[in-house]
Amino acid sequence: MYDVVELPPVAPMLMQSLRAVGYTTSAALADLVDNSVAAGAHDIAIDFSTSPDLIVSIVDDGTGMSPDELVAAMRFGSRDPRDPRADGDLGRFGLGMKTASLSQCRRVSVVSLKDRQFACAAWDLDECERRDGWWLLRPEASEMPGTVIEMLRQRGHGTAVIWQQLDRLGDLSGAASAASLEAVMEAAADHLALVFHRFLAGEIAGSFDIRVNNRPLPRIDPFLQGHVKGQALHPESFPVDGHTVKVSPFVLPFPSRLKSEELQRAGGREQIKTGHGFYVYRGGRLVVPGGWFRIVPSDELIRLARVRVDVPVELDHLWKVDIRKTVAEPPQALRQHLKRIVGDVTLRSRRVYTHRGTQQEQADRIQIWTRHDLRDGAAAWRINRDHPAVAALIAITGPGDGIERVLHLIEECLPLHDIHLHMSNDLPVQEGASMTDDELQALALRLADAFRGTPGMLDQLIERLPSMEPFNRDPVQARLIAEHLRT
Repeated sequence: MYDVVELPPVAPMLMQSLRAVGYTTSAALADLVDNSVAAGAHDIAIDFSTSPDLIVSIVDDGTGMSPDELVAAMRFGSRDPRDPRADGDLGRFGLGMKTASLSQCRRVSVVSLKDRQFACAAWDLDECERRDGWWLLRPEASEMPGTVIEMLRQRGHGTAVIWQQLDRLGDLSGAASAASLEAVMEAAADHLALVFHRFLAGEIAGSFDIRVNNRPLPRIDPFLQGHVKGQALHPESFPVDGHTVKVSPFVLPFPSRLKSEELQRAGGREQIKTGHGFYVYRGGRLVVPGGWFRIVPSDELIRLARVRVDVPVELDHLWKVDIRKTVAEPPQALRQHLKRIVGDVTLRSRRVYTHRGTQQEQADRIQIWTRHDLRDGAAAWRINRDHPAVAALIAITGPGDGIERVLHLIEECLPLHDIHLHMSNDLPVQEGASMTDDELQALALRLADAFRGTPGMLDQLIERLPSMEPFNRDPVQARLIAEHLRT
């Protein structure tokens, strides 16, 4: 036999501890959007208001809650994470809305409209500390911000979460307050656009929109699906604990080949640079935006590899999804399959980098620069003396080692370090675009003039012109130039 003692947590202390779970403002807002999705919302408005005091409100057009349902939802730990969930329910622990909100503010109010009836409730840390208990406030709708009440009335149903006394948002006072608030809003918008990009595209729940201060979120696709120069590999499905995990690998086009609007659709240049790896989705909502789960070492040549993993919410326990829904780990039963898939997609990414973002892999391509492998994995790049342009230059200058010294000087001064730094940041590189058709034709004529005294070499030049740098970058134009040289 043993005695038992009921030992409930001290409300103010536990609330203060939960504030340190680790939410950013962006992650906290994403957690609230999860609740809106679970309530069947299709339109979500997030507003940062500074008049008279800083208030953040999140208003959706979901089904709303009755007074009793709202009180139940305000309870900490209101859901058992082991309970089955309906399709579209992105919750898990019953802690998200409360913990996410209180990580950013000292007072969170919820007002909901259902069946023409308003229901209001609020947690106020100062009030709980004063009363030293779990005292849920029940304000009237008239005490809520008028703009929020009016938005709910216009929609006819829905829920609003209101953050007040935002002590965790940093110092937004003084002359820099507007710029600071704008930076917070932009970071939140970028985060939500990525996390819910499949919802915003209409892929998961049909029409769906999120606005931040009346600005719609950008439409992002980290896989650039449908791009003519991208690669979508064959998707695979795996049974795990009675459910199905779907894995879809992608390889992005070479960054310098992307137009400005395509870069933005992929999430920006920094996202392309750092966002390679697994993209784990839980119910269509992004949980893990990149990273390789220690399955493969990261290096620059696999930056273009992306693997989309769709996980049912029923497998949260196996994927170790945390309260914030920002961390997940693949179960052991799936790691071998993921390792095999990663091997293929990273190999293809390396090939794109190796071939400088083109599909051209002809064995007979005549290059200006050739690679020479040295000891211990080192390599050097040398000017190809057999390239017709170089051979013509040597023929024009006559015998001697003068031109050879110049070529060697160019090889020794090749700015490999600067090129590496530039391309490691995925910055665009101009490649052949500077030469017009007239300039290419003029270059071809000068080469032909250099070999007119040796008809055999001239014929070889004309025959191989379409595969010769820089003419090979436009084979159609190169063939036209070759035909002109024959006349």
